[in-house]
Amino acid sequence: MIKKWLLSHDSMYTLVIRILNLFGHNSRMRGAHPSVWLKRTKVIDKGNGNTVTIDRKSKLRNCTFKFYGSNNRVIIGERCSLSHLTVWIEDDNNCVQIAKNTTVHGTTGLACIEGCRIEIGEDCMFSSNIHFRTGDSHSVVDLDGHRINPSRDIVIGDHVWIGHNAIVCKGVTVADHSIVGAGSVVTRRFEQDHVAIGGNPAKIIKENVDWKRERI
Repeated sequence: MIKKWLLSHDSMYTLVIRILNLFGHNSRMRGAHPSVWLKRTKVIDKGNGNTVTIDRKSKLRNCTFKFYGSNNRVIIGERCSLSHLTVWIEDDNNCVQIAKNTTVHGTTGLACIEGCRIEIGEDCMFSSNIHFRTGDSHSVVDLDGHRINPSRDIVIGDHVWIGHNAIVCKGVTVADHSIVGAGSVVTRRFEQDHVAIGGNPAKIIKENVDWKRERI
């Protein structure tokens, strides 16, 4: 009851969060709305012009943002709840965006390199030990010495559930209202919505499905 009342009164909610941050010795983060609750969350910035923007009423616990390049952006929408998330960015002009109401429940790493983007839609749910990589970090070359493994964007639609131990590789798209099964290795685009995908490499294992956060 108290929580619902606070959530419906922005000024009081912001005041409570400021007090919690103060007494919890949580440092404020430039770019975070005053109503954002931060606990053991930090930015490691080895470049220039990098920004982390966090919208209202989001909660971050044990999160780390690492920048090894310049002019990169991390954008987190309102009412996200993120725990043990690491965003690792190398090179310049990358963007990692997490839309509103998305939750991360355990150790998750988002690695974005070479000017790529990772887009995660609204109301997504991540389990734990999940890894995203827009690139391979090293070069694969043909016999003439030409590189053949460019980095590529990753796009996750709205209301996507990603299970424990999933790996999402460069160039992947997962459409809205889909499920990525535990232990899946996703290596290609899935444009069809309302599907469950799983396996290594992942494929569609069920169509015309959706999911709910609550057990019914």
